[in-house]
Order: sequence, then C-alpha cells, then structure tokens
Amino acid sequence: MELLIPGLILVALMVWASTRIKKNAAAAFEPETVENEHFVIHKPEGFLHVLNDDSGLAFRSYSKEFGKVGDRDVRRATIEIERNVGTTVDEMKKRIEAQAESISSFETYLDGGEKAAWLITTDVVDGGEFEIFRKLVTRGTAVWETRGTALSDHRNEFAEKIEAALESVRVK
Repeated sequence: MELLIPGLILVALMVWASTRIKKNAAAAFEPETVENEHFVIHKPEGFLHVLNDDSGLAFRSYSKEFGKVGDRDVRRATIEIERNVGTTVDEMKKRIEAQAESISSFETYLDGGEKAAWLITTDVVDGGEFEIFRKLVTRGTAVWETRGTALSDHRNEFAEKIEAALESVRVK
C-alpha cells in the first residue's frame, strides 16, 4: 500500500509528460514564418525547421514522411536555403544544368532590381529521382539559392507546398 501512492503519482507524471511531448512535436510541423537578418520564408505545414543545424545551410527543413530510394529511407521532401558567394545567377544556372537530368522550366526576372531566376529540374541522386524547384536571387556579390526537393514519386503531394514556400522567400 505504501508503494501504491508514489507509483500512481509516477504514472500520472509520465502520462502528463508524454502528452506534452506529443503536443510539442506536432506543433513543430505546423506552418510558421522564419525570419532572420538575411531572409524571410514561410515554412509550410508538414515540414520541420531544423534548428542548430551544422550543415552550412542558411535554412533547412524536411517533411515528416519518408520515402524509399533503393533500400534506404529518405525524406520525401526538403526545403533549403544556401548562400553562394562570388557567383552569378547565370553561373549557377550552368552548374545546375550540368548536374541535372533535365530542366522543365527556367525563367529570369528582376527581384529588388537584381537578377533572379526560377528553375525546375529533375536530378538523380544516389539512385533516386528527385524534382528540384529552385529560386535564385542575387544580393550584392552573392546568389541565394532556395531549393525545394521532392522525391519524384511524391511530387504531386509536395509541389504546391514547395512552390508556395519558394514564392514566399524574401532576401533582404
């Protein structure tokens, strides 16, 4: 009997902690606006913004769901922002063309008076086929590349979310 009360208290605390953890984990995949001194992006629902990231990217997020490439699991979709210093939109386009299997869309325009571009490519990476949506924006001597990548099998599931996220990016 003397162990019953502490045991019940322990079980109640574990249930409370578990519920709280599940609620916080679900909230991490809600849509949110991420802003820093360089850019603003509206992260779509179903993507997790990776904090304290050591990848070297300015921004990185990925989908909750996994897909298969061969026998390994990979995220069905990712959204990343990378700063490329000392290059131009045209040089980046040539580099992207050289590595892509195909380019299904390319257009250039002005963003804040500087050259920008929008590309959609199909790339094969480690045996998996990916649709990659790219928005390139020049700011000074850097080109900011926002990339939305989706496994080709799941393109229709993520294309609208990725395109909306890329459209929302504002480089300062």
